[in-house]
Amino acid sequence: MALTFRKCFNSLALFITFLFSVLSFAVLANKTFTIAVIGKTKNDSFDEQSFKGCLLFAEKNSNVKCIYDGADCYQDVRTQSIIINELANENVDAFLISTIDSEYLVPHSLKQLKIKNIPVITFDSELLPQHASYRLAYIGTNNFDFAVALGKLAKKYKRADVQSICLQSGHQTTPNLNARLSGVRQALSGQSKKRLSGEHGWIEHPRCPLYTMGKREASLEQVKRFSSLDHSPIF
Repeated sequence: MALTFRKCFNSLALFITFLFSVLSFAVLANKTFTIAVIGKTKNDSFDEQSFKGCLLFAEKNSNVKCIYDGADCYQDVRTQSIIINELANENVDAFLISTIDSEYLVPHSLKQLKIKNIPVITFDSELLPQHASYRLAYIGTNNFDFAVALGKLAKKYKRADVQSICLQSGHQTTPNLNARLSGVRQALSGQSKKRLSGEHGWIEHPRCPLYTMGKREASLEQVKRFSSLDHSPIF
């Protein structure tokens, strides 16, 4: 199950309400049902909005409790996995997870959740296709299509026969962000599997993609550094 994002933050509460309605079969009138929202980082504004969606649902369902956790300020899959495992041992009934690294998260956390029959729904960042059986549903952006739209927008700013471009992302293993890199490359070169190397007049800057690990300061510093170059790439 997947939903395409149309109005990012404005629609998020509706998506989260739908998400928890999927779990409503397990919400018993005489039992507090605890849902853990696990973002890529605790200070990510998107993840914070997702937690607000859970709280909105809890306001209308008095037996639902929402908790929020994740790495403090940078994307670390090991920290994410440790937090999930600790909460699973504290009687959390369901998880809403934004995936950092599907290959790591499945063997270190999600397999155990499946054995315990603890339901998982991914949001924003999906598991890899081969791991789809470890979650009930995915709710969020069609990241590839979103990135194709970004690539088409970049074409408007092409100013050279062979235009340099720099792609910035968060973490090298995050499925939704890698889908965005692929989508931009597809829009600009007609292929999505490798770096741009001149196809259709587009080439990736040799120091890119850049990765921020979800650190806001690093992201801004990268933007400043590349925009100050004499022949700055489209960023």
